[in-house]
Amino acid sequence: MNIADYILKHHLKNVYVITGLACGGKSTVSKYLADKYDLILLDWDKQFASYQALVDPRYQPAMSRRPTFASWEEYFMRPPEPFSAGCNVSGTNRHGHCASPFPFREYGNKRIMVDGFFSVEILKEISDYSRVVFLLSSEEVVRHDYFNRECKRDMYECIKGLNDPEAAFENVFQTMFYKADENEKAIRESGFRWFKRETLGTDPMDTIKQIEEHFGFNK
Repeated sequence: MNIADYILKHHLKNVYVITGLACGGKSTVSKYLADKYDLILLDWDKQFASYQALVDPRYQPAMSRRPTFASWEEYFMRPPEPFSAGCNVSGTNRHGHCASPFPFREYGNKRIMVDGFFSVEILKEISDYSRVVFLLSSEEVVRHDYFNRECKRDMYECIKGLNDPEAAFENVFQTMFYKADENEKAIRESGFRWFKRETLGTDPMDTIKQIEEHFGFNK
């Protein structure tokens, strides 16, 4: 850990992180807990553009890049490996020096709930085991839920307009599943608390109650 990480970790002492893989329930859990306990909710996806404007290319090179594509066809039909790398800039490894540029200090001592994607490696550097939860999901859940969410409606409609939408949809899923087993293994062995949605239609309240206890919210 370098000095910048020590400073960032100090500023994150009031920050709780809900992270993990797609369709694990991050948005549902983080919104519920933020509403119940009057936390500031920061959604990485919704605020990515504003965070990107704050980065320093020396320390967040992945987030600083703004790649361009000739068409949506080119964008969605990239091979899974580079497609996956481009979608996961918030979890860049230490060589990318991608400590998230959230403007936490402006919130003072207020408690903050962050909903976003972060790697095990990054969170070990900048947070604490008691303030992080990973939420995972099975392939069945991802394939059923991912494009059935309102937040993905624009993406769904865009893909439907491509020359071969079924191939593009499958490429998106293959990108999401790229190294999924390896990533899940790293999470399971990390020491961080994790939960997994194995089947469709499960009630999230049992998981939420356990996360409340883990974060110490119900004390």
